[in-house]
Amino acid sequence: MSSGSTGVKPFNVLLLGAGPINFGLIDRDQARAERVLTIKRADDNVKTGYEKTKVFGSIDEAAAGLKGEDVPHLAVQGFQANTRGTTLPGQDSEMRLIEHFPNIALLIEKPISDYPDFKEVEQVGKKLKGNVVSVGYMLRYLKAVQAIKESLAWSSDYAAQSVNCGYWHMDREPGPIVTQATHICDLNRYLTPPILFDSIKVNTVESTDPAGKLSLLKFDEQKEIKLENRISKITSASWRYENGGVGSLVHGVCLHEGDYDVELVIVADGWKIKLVDPYGTAPTLYVRQPGSKTEVKTVFTDDDCYLSEVEAIINVVDGKADRSVILSPYEDAIQTYELTWAIRRAGERSYAARRGATQKQ
Repeated sequence: MSSGSTGVKPFNVLLLGAGPINFGLIDRDQARAERVLTIKRADDNVKTGYEKTKVFGSIDEAAAGLKGEDVPHLAVQGFQANTRGTTLPGQDSEMRLIEHFPNIALLIEKPISDYPDFKEVEQVGKKLKGNVVSVGYMLRYLKAVQAIKESLAWSSDYAAQSVNCGYWHMDREPGPIVTQATHICDLNRYLTPPILFDSIKVNTVESTDPAGKLSLLKFDEQKEIKLENRISKITSASWRYENGGVGSLVHGVCLHEGDYDVELVIVADGWKIKLVDPYGTAPTLYVRQPGSKTEVKTVFTDDDCYLSEVEAIINVVDGKADRSVILSPYEDAIQTYELTWAIRRAGERSYAARRGATQKQ
């Protein structure tokens, strides 16, 4: 957005990363950023927001080049997870940002890190307390999810919750539960009582299992990826909640066609609530209420959770809204991060025990 004759106060956004999450001002591959900018500037719907965009190769370069009216109000952190979530050199992009731009607001892509030491992540959270921060768990902003939240306010009991949703090099990324199923783990935390981490039990389907040999891989997993770096094909996790309820997650990377296939089911006292296709353009909510045998279907269209997420943090920065409109603050996202690692590690322990037992036979 620009000012000029319109008299509109500019809102400067610093986009980090020219990859699939977003593109923008800062990227080591500046030629790639320029190519994407060319596309954006050719789009009449958004070109005015990119006409004066500048490209930098690092946060330090951006800090040197953005002064006065060009100082960013918001940074959208789309770098890889291994660049953030710690205070360690090379993995401290949030620290670099607030060092150069002390008042900047941050919208951080999930997961908040790939570093397994939660003390580091918690340290980052403490240092960011003076800034407006939102983490990219955009599904919380869906009208369907808010409808579930409102429905569950009537009941303090949660009998069960299950999820089905549908990455390959564990040495490159921390695996599908930490990077992909994190959205569903986050919704679980958002909608249900606290999870008892010591109750988490996990079974997995691995590449060494007959069922783990997938037919449509476009590479030879056995030759190209070391055994210890292969991801689980199916993860089935279960746990208990503090209130005595139980929950579960089933995550697979085995579908052949199409996008994500996601369902979230909550069964409570008199209630059955099912959310289908939250990633899609028309999330559908099925609700059976106490005293009724009828399942009511509601289709939510024209609901852009990404837009709602961005609007929330911009309104806070502009002073138009309280911080409470940010549904996924950093401190809360830390708990989702811890949950995903707890599930991953429980799966690794289960597989190691299973392999050990097999080798003894």
